[in-house]
Amino acid sequence: MYTSDDLKNLSDDEKKKKRSSLQMEIIMLESEIRKLAAEKDVLDADLRKIRMDEERLRITADEKKKKFERVSQNMAEKEMEIKSMKKKLNLLT
Repeated sequence: MYTSDDLKNLSDDEKKKKRSSLQMEIIMLESEIRKLAAEKDVLDADLRKIRMDEERLRITADEKKKKFERVSQNMAEKEMEIKSMKKKLNLLT
């Protein structure tokens, strides 16, 4: 790499070549930055979508758990009712 003193001591022709080379490198780096920024935006959108999907799935899972508990409770009540009826039936025979 050139130091500041080295750059000052270059001929005009060498300065033009070095300037062109540096400008080309800057353009290439800026292009890479734009590509990376676009990729970052896509990843950000994907992450937002995943967070929304996670929230939707959490809500769905909570609803299913509540329904499972209600069905389990309902089954237990029906089983108790059947036991009670079988006892009454046994008393009648």
